[in-house]
Amino acid sequence: MKNFDFCIKKSEIVLRQNELRRAISKKVIGQANEILDRPLPDTRYSLFRIYHATGNRTEYQKPFYEKRKNLIILAMASYLTKDKKYLLKLQDYIWDICNEPLWSIPAHLPERINYQHTYIDLLASQTASKLAEILVLLGDKLDENIKLRIKYELEKRIFMPFYKQPQDYWWSRGYHSNWCAVCCGNIGIATLLAGRSGVYFEKIITNTLDAITRYFDNFDSGGGWVEGISYWNYGITHALRYTDTLYRATDGKINLFSHPKVQFAGLFPVHCFLPPNNFVNFGDSFSKPLLNRETMLLLAQHTKTGKQISWLLKYINLRDFEDIIALREIKIPKPEMPEKTFMHFKDIGWVITRKTWKDKNTPVLAVKAGNNGEPHNQIDVGQFIFHVFGEDFLCDHGGGEYTKDYFSPKRYENPFCNAEGHSLIFIDGKGQGIGKEFYGKIIEASHNPLLDIISIDMTSAYPQGLAKKIIRTLKFSKKPKYGVLLLEDLVETDAERIIETRLQYNGELKKLDKSHFVLNGKNGKVAINILKPEKYSVSQGIFKNLATMSGERMDIRFLKIITKSNLAHFMIELQVFS
Repeated sequence: MKNFDFCIKKSEIVLRQNELRRAISKKVIGQANEILDRPLPDTRYSLFRIYHATGNRTEYQKPFYEKRKNLIILAMASYLTKDKKYLLKLQDYIWDICNEPLWSIPAHLPERINYQHTYIDLLASQTASKLAEILVLLGDKLDENIKLRIKYELEKRIFMPFYKQPQDYWWSRGYHSNWCAVCCGNIGIATLLAGRSGVYFEKIITNTLDAITRYFDNFDSGGGWVEGISYWNYGITHALRYTDTLYRATDGKINLFSHPKVQFAGLFPVHCFLPPNNFVNFGDSFSKPLLNRETMLLLAQHTKTGKQISWLLKYINLRDFEDIIALREIKIPKPEMPEKTFMHFKDIGWVITRKTWKDKNTPVLAVKAGNNGEPHNQIDVGQFIFHVFGEDFLCDHGGGEYTKDYFSPKRYENPFCNAEGHSLIFIDGKGQGIGKEFYGKIIEASHNPLLDIISIDMTSAYPQGLAKKIIRTLKFSKKPKYGVLLLEDLVETDAERIIETRLQYNGELKKLDKSHFVLNGKNGKVAINILKPEKYSVSQGIFKNLATMSGERMDIRFLKIITKSNLAHFMIELQVFS
């Protein structure tokens, strides 16, 4: 690090006021005015204790997150207007946050807190980088007591603990997880901006630079991320903010944008896009996530896939004003529609294919292999999504409500996470095993303009002895206007067993006869024709009133096709009609 001259200037953080777009200023100031009229969000202890008492995360996290969101808005309004009313309110927020006994949320803390230990989690690191950015952004406009308090808290809560005992923090070596990106990225930013003179500076920058590089190493070679689109967005947002800060602070001498996998990372949201406003949502992901605006702009600006990212940005809504970087104008290339309609993310075991990019009603098929011990894992080897007319007719339900039980051994009692809530195969009522040793392998991923074939060997996803062979094949015909999907499941066992294949669906399912169903959506319909086996029974199932990630309630509905055999061959045709 001694070879680089770190020059952190205010001009490297934001543009001058006269270069800011008026629309941004108007929106920020409007939000800041609303904040002025409200009391500070209350993160009192009675809310803090609720998590360990009941498992509910929301009661404490809602005001905790609101406080930090308001902090950024007030900082930007202070910078844009130079009006002291925003600065005074901002300093109240800073003072209040610095008075919090912990910058972590209860879900990331033990029930009995050791006050001799310094806890650093996702939120503590994010809090640190926000305060450091404000320190640089507003400089001498802040009261001296506020500046000194920020520096003191950063050293006490973040810099010195991480400098002295980095081994205490698993995420510093958890390169496969979004935690590594968020924690190391934000600590790196805070150190660059507010820790330049500290004894810890060189060690922290070296360690965080190495960690973020290794985090990028864990991306799929095509840009995919095993945790799914929501955690792709969360992790890479903070990793790229650090990448961007390093790049500007060193005049481009440290350039992690050039990492080969970063160069393709923007293809993941492009290919996960399900028009008009959905995304492939395997794992604990939202079907309608709001991607971070600056993340997408930085990828568009600095990578070879920038034109395709620019094209995507014309169609999706973005999350804005999460960080100070939102004040900057980031120039991106002119949009260019993607050409590649078939994407095989080989390292994570995903395939996403579509008929065309030109029609928003086009059919899209997404298929997942992977294993059952992934970060934010669900039991879902062989899961698939069939999207057409802007709807997920055959669907993934994403994540359930985050509670204490959701991240405990009880996780797989929840239909959002267990096999029961996925379009999978069951043998004598038993599903797939839990852990990395239970996996699937894509053994064919062939593509041509009229027919794509994806075949998964799912045998190893099931407990040993349950089946001799389980092969799932999806044949996606693009010759018809809206496409036809043929699902084939081949299950071979050593004795006659009850074998079930299950379809998770959205929409209204109407039974015509034993072999024919119609799934009606808002804009079209899918005919479900059961071609094989010869002998089978069909029933419908439902999990009622389940809590989702967003806090809403929903029902999970599915169709069960069951046969009794030692060699079951299911063949189900899904034909789309307008």
